[in-house]
Amino acid sequence: MTSHLLNHIRPALPSDAAGISELLHGIGWFKAYEDRSATQNTEAIQSLLISAHAEPERSLLLVAEDAQQRLNGYCAIHWLPVAVLQGWEGYVSELFIAERARGLGLGQQLLDAATEAARARDCLRIWLVNNRERPSYARGFYSQQGWSEQAEMARFVLPLRTIDNS
Repeated sequence: MTSHLLNHIRPALPSDAAGISELLHGIGWFKAYEDRSATQNTEAIQSLLISAHAEPERSLLLVAEDAQQRLNGYCAIHWLPVAVLQGWEGYVSELFIAERARGLGLGQQLLDAATEAARARDCLRIWLVNNRERPSYARGFYSQQGWSEQAEMARFVLPLRTIDNS
C-alpha cells in the first residue's frame, strides 16, 4: 500500500488529464464518466485543465501523486469575490481520493494545501459542500479537519444543461 509520505501535492497540469479522468471514473459516482469513452473523458478534463492553467487567478487544481506517478487525489479550489465580506473566499468544489489511497491522509493534505493557497491569496474564509450521503460526511471527515457545518444554510441548484454528474 502507498504511504502518504510518498505522495506529493502539486498543481495539476494538462498532462494529468488521463489520471484525473481515471480517478473520477474509478470512484463510480458520476454518470458522465460511464456514458463516455476514456478518450472523451480525458479530452474533457484536459480542456478544463488548460483553461484553469491559463487563468490561475480563477482556480487552483491540485493533485496528489505517488512515487509511481499515479494520481491518488484531486482537489479543485476557486477564488470568489464576496462583497458582504468585503474580500475574497476560496471554494473547494471537488475533493476526491482514489479507493487505493483512502485512509492515508491525502484528503487532509489536499485540504491543507487548499487552505494554505487561500491564506496566501488573503482570503477571508474557505468553504465546501459535502453530500450528506457520501462516506466522508458519514465519518465526519471535514469536521475532524476543523471545518464546521452551517446547518442554517440551504444549497439551491438550477440545472442549466441536462447532464447527470451527480
